[in-house]
Amino acid sequence: MKKVFLIFILIFSVSFLFSKELKYKIKGPSYNKQIYYDNNNQITNFANWERIDGLYVSPDNTKMLVWHRPDKARAYLITLYDLKTNSIIAECEPGMACSGVRWTNNYLIYIWRTTGGGTRFEYRNYNTLAVEKTIQAYFPFESEPDNILIGASFNYCENDIVFYDFSNGTQLKTINLIKELEQKDIYVSGTFVTDIKQIGTRKYQFDVSYYLNMEGMEDKEFQIQLEFEI
Repeated sequence: MKKVFLIFILIFSVSFLFSKELKYKIKGPSYNKQIYYDNNNQITNFANWERIDGLYVSPDNTKMLVWHRPDKARAYLITLYDLKTNSIIAECEPGMACSGVRWTNNYLIYIWRTTGGGTRFEYRNYNTLAVEKTIQAYFPFESEPDNILIGASFNYCENDIVFYDFSNGTQLKTINLIKELEQKDIYVSGTFVTDIKQIGTRKYQFDVSYYLNMEGMEDKEFQIQLEFEI
């Protein structure tokens, strides 16, 4: 009996998670795709041939951001919906293709890849979708438990690691890798980060490559691991 009960609980849990995953769906004929809640409650009211390429629902299920493009339009739009009233809060043209959304108490963070390389985090107002802050990192690392965003670089000429408060974009700490290595009597002409790992609460390990500032050694790459806390 106990075994049957456990199997029932497992089936119920899997069914619940699956149904939760499919709560918001894009459906309809090819010429008139719309977004629905629980298959029946229509949220969007797009014109025919609207292209829907992404939808992102807030963890509390009160808001949804849709990345879409009207038929024959040259630019994509992002539209923020209030799911409690199925109404539009704000709409605007984003900079580039959406690669992710984060929801904080104060900002909707719209994430996209830049054409020059790297990732741009746009801190947008929940009422207007206006960009209020931006963070650009060639090598970003997000630590959700610590509420930390780290910006580092593959670029040989940029030698800083920057720590941000992820929820509001405030810069917390900047570490210059050239100065850090000088404290170890390693004198370099440039550095770049190749990997970041979290090794503790607000503690991170960085794999750093560098080139010595020494005649005859300029083209030889060296590696070192550095640890920093915030």
